[in-house]
Amino acid sequence: MERTAAANARGRPLHALRARRAHEEHTMLDLLMLALAAGFFALAIGYTYACERL
Repeated sequence: MERTAAANARGRPLHALRARRAHEEHTMLDLLMLALAAGFFALAIGYTYACERL
């Protein structure tokens, strides 16, 4: 197989590789946002319990 500038060693087009990498980055950002939301929710519940004790 001849290697060209438009394909990698496995023969996949570069635009497909870029799209996959972008999808993986978006997935990581989604997971980060979900973790931050869950952490904020837990913090809000903890704050509510702390205020109840006062």
